[in-house]
Amino acid sequence: MHINPFNIAKTCRNCLAAMAMVAAAFSCSPSDNSKKDDGKAYAMLERVAEMNANGDKQGALQLADSAISLTPPDTTLCWLLSEKTVALVDLGRMTEAVDAGRKALEQAVKTADVEAQLNIRGALGVAYRRKGELDSALCEYDKGIELAVREKNTEYEIYLDNCAAVLFCESNRFDEALRYSQKAEKAALAAKDSVEWLSARANIGGVYMKQKKYKDVVRVMMPLWKEVKSLDYNVLTLKYLSPLLKAFTELNDSKSLSLYMHYADRAMQGMGATSNGVLGILEIKAAMLGREHRYTEQMMLLDSIAKANIQNHTMPEERLQAERAKCMWHLGMKDDAFGTLAQAYQRLDSVKKSDVERSMNEFAVKYSTLEKEMKIEQMNRRDAEQQSRILWLAVATAVLGIAVCIVAYRKRIAMQRAELESKRSYINGLENERTRLAKELHDGVCNDMLGVTLLMKTDAETAQCQLKEVWRNARHLSHALMPPHFKYATLPEVVQEYAKTVSNDEDKEVRVNIAGNGRWDLLPQKESYELYRIVQEAVANALKHGKGSMVNISLHADDNGAVAIRIENECGNNQHTDENGTDTGIGMETIRMRAASIGAEVNIAAHDGIYMVEVRK
Repeated sequence: MHINPFNIAKTCRNCLAAMAMVAAAFSCSPSDNSKKDDGKAYAMLERVAEMNANGDKQGALQLADSAISLTPPDTTLCWLLSEKTVALVDLGRMTEAVDAGRKALEQAVKTADVEAQLNIRGALGVAYRRKGELDSALCEYDKGIELAVREKNTEYEIYLDNCAAVLFCESNRFDEALRYSQKAEKAALAAKDSVEWLSARANIGGVYMKQKKYKDVVRVMMPLWKEVKSLDYNVLTLKYLSPLLKAFTELNDSKSLSLYMHYADRAMQGMGATSNGVLGILEIKAAMLGREHRYTEQMMLLDSIAKANIQNHTMPEERLQAERAKCMWHLGMKDDAFGTLAQAYQRLDSVKKSDVERSMNEFAVKYSTLEKEMKIEQMNRRDAEQQSRILWLAVATAVLGIAVCIVAYRKRIAMQRAELESKRSYINGLENERTRLAKELHDGVCNDMLGVTLLMKTDAETAQCQLKEVWRNARHLSHALMPPHFKYATLPEVVQEYAKTVSNDEDKEVRVNIAGNGRWDLLPQKESYELYRIVQEAVANALKHGKGSMVNISLHADDNGAVAIRIENECGNNQHTDENGTDTGIGMETIRMRAASIGAEVNIAAHDGIYMVEVRK
């Protein structure tokens, strides 16, 4: 497991405020040299974090020691020791890393710096694990994860999950190793932490490698290789390549092995000889030499790994001894081979008899319980939030319902008023029509009858002619009052019958022209009735006030159900419109009211001696 210096450098920058407070406190000191040293130490800390992030571990270590010698404030000292621990771990100097890490942890607890504590717990865990002290590593991870969960620090929880995954994998607890790796990968993706995401994927590949699922290693790791290259972070590159190269070796894919070993050689340049990543690649090279039967070179490489293993326990001791025993056997050193192999079995038995397995079980159970408690807390919080949302939704729904009811009520009142107004207008129209008919009877028929009565005494012939005129007027009024029958006839048929009757009674001809492909039988009876009355009123007006000997009625209906009716005649002296082209007579007002009752439009105009009434529905 690598240490993520990018996170550490970022955390150091987050401590600027705390450092400023410390610097302010020291500004009261009478020593100007002391203040200068504090500022210099802090500047050196920023540089150390940058060097660690860029992979210059040796330079970071030397600069950290120089800054520590200036006796900086506690906060600065804490992070300098933390950065030193990181550099020592990546250089493979585990014993020194543990010593620096313990001092850093002491300072972190003293200054109550939670992020520093989390970072140092992880670094110490890695150092203990590489020394082979798995129980101590487990203890550091346990305390670190518990603190990260309690403080809701997702960044360090991901980092420590990755650390725990490596520990479980090395102890052959593959299910738990996969669970922690996948959990860390998912959380790192959500947090957009590329280093921890790819580190988690490398852990997954390492688990499959230990299970000898070589094709699965290649399957899960190759798709993200471009991402690893783009970061250009040597520690991550070596960690990622380690399971890949082992898988290529087992699959006898010499072409891929040669290609990716080139990337590994380039990444190892400038890194410490005891670095974990370097030792992992050297172990793969030793296996390659054995496959190629180059046992002398393999033995020399295994001896160098064994020396480095004293400081950095990257290769389990029992496996290293077993590999050396096989190499001795091939070199003809059979007695030495048996002795070394016996030591390997003895070491393996010792590991199995230790209490590490029990400690790891306790760790797994404790962390699982902690996760469940956190999930229960999250569920309770979500339930409370959901109940609050439901309450607000209910209130909003009630308010919306009331608003809808008010709008619907107002709309209903408006519709009732409009309907009442329409009925009132219609009744007014009928009353106006009745008034007009009464006037026609009184001023027309009645006066004509009186005139005829007086003429009968003096001029019988003239009286007879006027009597015939009275008869025609009375018959015309009767036609106007007679209700049409649309049960067995359509509007054009009723209009044609009316025109025929009027033409027989009057000296003027009433012509009807029917056009269009529409079906008149689909026109509702109410609309047919009102349209017929409009035709009657317009024809009566034309016969009474118009000039000429002809009245034309045009009826048109299309396939969409639209209806148009036009009545035309030559303008008479009493037929006129106002300045807006509107006829202001009582009969025309009745026509407009009837049209409005069925939603029709009326256009009345006089042009070039032709008086026209048009209705469209």
